[in-house]
Amino acid sequence: MKKCSHLLVVGLVLLLAGAAQAATSAAARDEVLVIVGAAGDDAFVPGFAAAVKNWQTACDRAHVTCTVIGLDEKKNPEASPTDKEQVQAWLKSIVPNSTANAWIAYVGHGTFDGRDARMNLRGPDILPAELAAWLKPLTRPIIFIDGSSASYPFLPALSAPNRIVITATRAGSEVNYARFGEYFAAALVSEDSDIDQDGQISVLEAFVTAAQKVKAFYDDNNRMMSEHATIDDHGDKAGITADYFKGTRVVKHPQNRAVVDENRARLIALAPSDAEQAMSGDQLQQRARLEQQLEILHAAKTTLPEAAYYTQLEPLLRQLGALYSPAPAP
Repeated sequence: MKKCSHLLVVGLVLLLAGAAQAATSAAARDEVLVIVGAAGDDAFVPGFAAAVKNWQTACDRAHVTCTVIGLDEKKNPEASPTDKEQVQAWLKSIVPNSTANAWIAYVGHGTFDGRDARMNLRGPDILPAELAAWLKPLTRPIIFIDGSSASYPFLPALSAPNRIVITATRAGSEVNYARFGEYFAAALVSEDSDIDQDGQISVLEAFVTAAQKVKAFYDDNNRMMSEHATIDDHGDKAGITADYFKGTRVVKHPQNRAVVDENRARLIALAPSDAEQAMSGDQLQQRARLEQQLEILHAAKTTLPEAAYYTQLEPLLRQLGALYSPAPAP
């Protein structure tokens, strides 16, 4: 009887340990919220729907939860929470201090009245200051992508350490319909977006790819570009536009800026590669430090003698290589 009780206790302990481990793993998984704005005109419905489908596909591939707000049919709108209230409720529901990323993507129209930008939802709109207040309690990493027109004012409002903020425009005055959000969603599920061929599509790669698609659209239609995607990933409330990049490499630097955006965005992917998932937290931090050192060295290349540049470059590349291909155990 004692032996049976002992086995039951051991079994219960193992079951609880397994449940705790599963809960920890679940808490550490990325979470994605896709907010869909009011279409306003039926002509925009297919584009919005395609973007949502691409986000869902990307989340399925990454095995993460994708919540969509703005597409449900409200049988009794007056008795149902507004889309704005649902967004706020979702932000309150997620673990505030998780180490996993919280992705927030807006697909829809945006407006700017000279003072405030808005996400044009069904019902009440969302303003930058409102969203900033809702995000304030969250210390976890946040990736925010606003693919709408006039979206830039959301960038300085939401910019903060441990966040990546992307907008379809570089100013609130770019009020014409923006295509960046649709192209960004498509980039997440396209192998062509893997610019460095490392088996995953980083936030930066999706940003650059989508911006290139936007430019191609305007060039092909002989139209003046009315949207210029902007990214901020270190909290300086400014960001840089896609024309600062060649591939994923920064090729020009903003004036009076010591730090250049893109280092965190280069390293984060919704669906990490097998090599990425095999790294420990310490290894990921080491890689981030090495990547930062590489960027600083690359920026100084023109001021260094060639021999000195390559002397400093080699050990950094060797250390990075060791992270991706560790030496076999003796």
